[in-house]
Amino acid sequence: MEQKEHLMEVVQNAIRVENDGYQFYRLAEEKTTDAKGKEVFASLAKDETNHMQILKSLYQSIKEKGEYHFDEGKDMKHILDTTSESPIFSPEFKQRLDQAHFEMTALSIGVLLEKNSIDFYKKAAQESKNKDIKKLFDYLAEWEGEHLRALVNQQKFLQQDYWTEARFYPF
Repeated sequence: MEQKEHLMEVVQNAIRVENDGYQFYRLAEEKTTDAKGKEVFASLAKDETNHMQILKSLYQSIKEKGEYHFDEGKDMKHILDTTSESPIFSPEFKQRLDQAHFEMTALSIGVLLEKNSIDFYKKAAQESKNKDIKKLFDYLAEWEGEHLRALVNQQKFLQQDYWTEARFYPF
């Protein structure tokens, strides 16, 4: 397969990956009852939309010009605090853990989605021969890494109490 066609296929798959994340985070935003959770899931969905727009631009550029130049100066910051003990849900959320089955499942699925995205982008960066495209995929992998850190931090913060509330003892 020609390099251009292969790259376009990779970018199409990346757009699909981002759309999957977008759809999931929109569902999580709709279903959670925690106000901060709604805000953060909406932000995650917006990030995935931003990624899709970048990737659609990349696709068009490759299709039309056969090239792409990554603008590292784009302002693509978001509201996640990956250092926070509870970066997704409000502190009060922990008191309602006995009713948080969807949210705990959403965290687990989100972790899997982000890990898969990171792996996808790292592999795409490794395979890319164009330095700008490699930078873009590395950038997206790093951004998805921020999402992953926030989800894992939240999961760790809640997990033991959730297991206790659910009377689940894995050992």
